[in-house]
Amino acid sequence: MSLKLTSRLFAAGLTLAFVGCQESTTRSDVADAQAELRDQQHDVAEAQHDAAEATAEAQQDADETRHEAMKPVLDADADAAGDVAEAQQNVAETRAEGNAEIRDEQKDVNAAAADLQKKEAELNATQARDGFAKQVDQQLVLADERIAQLEERHDNAEGADADAIAKQIDVLKAQRDRVKEATDDLKGEELMKWQDHQRNVQQEVSTLQQLLQENK
Repeated sequence: MSLKLTSRLFAAGLTLAFVGCQESTTRSDVADAQAELRDQQHDVAEAQHDAAEATAEAQQDADETRHEAMKPVLDADADAAGDVAEAQQNVAETRAEGNAEIRDEQKDVNAAAADLQKKEAELNATQARDGFAKQVDQQLVLADERIAQLEERHDNAEGADADAIAKQIDVLKAQRDRVKEATDDLKGEELMKWQDHQRNVQQEVSTLQQLLQENK
């Protein structure tokens, strides 16, 4: 098997091994989070409306009870006062229940807002990481092209020249693989931690670029 074919098969194997390992957040994920927040805000508005309506009805009942209690009825003053107090207590309980429901719905709004903020941060991280990785991939393409050129020369060379070219190929392949491995580590890291690997990748890429300049 020629050096060129071996190189291409190895590069393909690295690519296949990496498929499916990358964590990312898309614009669709952010849109879903925005929709969820809107739904939760709608639920709060409904809870506020329902609470206001229930409290108004309870207050109306209390007002009617108070009005009836003010009518002169013999031997009924004590019962009337109790009815008024009970009706007013119902107003307070209805208002408290409505406020509790609103608070519960607001918790969901707060959670949805926090999730949206998280998704937006993850989308920004995804775009930054993928943009950086794309630049690195371009360097790998340049390395593969240079290696292919050297392999062509190797196939047409003999003796000491062939040995020297083979050494150049080995050096470039080794560094190219180090860059690929470092990039795979970066892509395989938790999304919000990808920058922990960025400096290492940059160093490996810098070394690869230097070797490409030296091995023309």
